[in-house]
Formats: sequence, C-alpha cells, structure tokens
Amino acid sequence: MALIQVDHVSKAFGGRHGSISIMQDISFDVADSDFLAIVGPSGCGKSTLLRLIQGLDRPTDGRILFRDQPVTSVCRQMAMVFQSFALYPWLTVAQNVAFGLEALGWEPDRIKTQIEQYISVTGLDGFQEAYPRELSGGMRQRVGLARALAVEPSVLLMDEPFSSLDPLTAEGLREEVLQLWRDPDLPPDAVLLVSHNIEEAIQLADRVIVLARRPSHVLADVRVDLPRPRDRKSSAFYDLTDKVYSLITEGGAPTTPPPPGGGPLPPQ
Repeated sequence: MALIQVDHVSKAFGGRHGSISIMQDISFDVADSDFLAIVGPSGCGKSTLLRLIQGLDRPTDGRILFRDQPVTSVCRQMAMVFQSFALYPWLTVAQNVAFGLEALGWEPDRIKTQIEQYISVTGLDGFQEAYPRELSGGMRQRVGLARALAVEPSVLLMDEPFSSLDPLTAEGLREEVLQLWRDPDLPPDAVLLVSHNIEEAIQLADRVIVLARRPSHVLADVRVDLPRPRDRKSSAFYDLTDKVYSLITEGGAPTTPPPPGGGPLPPQ
C-alpha cells in the first residue's frame, strides 16, 4: 500500500482574465521509507503541490490519498519545513518547538519531554531560551526542523529548506536530515523535498519527480540507484544530474550540463 497517492491531480487559480492552470493530471505514489524529491522550472507549482498533499489547499481535479484515505483537510500526520524558517520571533526556541504540540493538546509533561528530545537530535542544546533573531540562518532552520519532527509526522514535507543558507551550512543540514530519516527510532516514514537544486535532489533522494513548465505535468520519475554516501564527482552522479537537467530544459534532448555546485535552474 502506498503511503501517499497523488491521483490525476490538477490545480487552477481564478484570475482577472479567467482561470490559470498551474498543473494538469499529475500522478505518482510515495511508499513507506521513500525519500522523494520534486524538481522543475520556477513557477511550475512545486510548492503548491506540497500544499495540496498536506491538505492546506484542494486540487481542482483529481485526488490525494494518505494511507488510502482522501486528504480533504490539513493532515496532522504530515509536517512542513519552510524555506523562510517561519518561526515566531516573539517565542524562544523551546516555545517555537512546542507550538505544534500545544495545538495538538498534548499534556505539559509530554511536551517537555518531546522538546528536550528534538532539541537534542537537531543540535540545538543550549539554545532553548534563545530567540530567532539571536540565531544564524542554519540554527533557525534547525528550529524549524525540530518543530516539524516533534509532532512525530509520518511524512516530512520540505519546501526548499536549504536554499537561503550558505553552502557549507546547507551541506551540513542535508547530511543531518539524511541521518534523521535513516534512524528507525525517529520520524518520519517518508520525506518529500521540493528543490531547485538538481544536485541536491540527487544527493538526497531515492526518486526524483521531474515536472514540466506551467501548466506542469510529470516528465519523468527518475530512480536514483546510487550508494550512500553519494559521490557528486562520480560519472554516475554526473550522468543523472545531466539527465534531469536535460528533461527540464529540453524535454530530454541533450543540453549543456549545469554548472558545478548544482546552482538554481535557469528561468523558464
């Protein structure tokens, strides 16, 4: 049984001059233990797709299932990590991590235990009473990750979580996310990552869903059969990067490979 099923999903928004189609007839499944990345040109609806999967918005056509049940409202078994950190500046680190737990109505003792555990596993020990303004970008994203993991989600949704960080900090956090995902004693069961960075997607994911430009559809579901840790200088890694880049820019035709470092996709 698939953990998530995206079944012939389309999404359109009303505009001044009529309906604007964002995506059309998108289908794919996510299994338990999947680490799946979604890539595509800017504006093709990657972030919108994450919102639809979590139930923050509804598709115009098609349906999304979680454990064989239709997603018709916000799914509490999923949690999101945002590009912009999305922390409450007036709350401390511990209070930000506790926010979702309090909303779920957990008992204070259970919340305290959960805060301590996920502050520890995300490397935030000693910063419990700090405010977001006192933290670096990398530390703020750790708070966002701790807050998401603390509710013990089955699915972790990540919307370009490393794009606003410096390269060294981003690389360290990628490795930490992989370690958390591979730990059987910690959530989540699956990860869905939206990224503009093709190298990042191939470094982290077992599968890469490649979307076309708007109105988007699935160009390919690329399996990443490379051993971990992945060598970004290997020919196999380079070939997969070039394949995904070619799919996005030319619909599969040969093209100039992306620059070293996996920079953002060119504007479409």
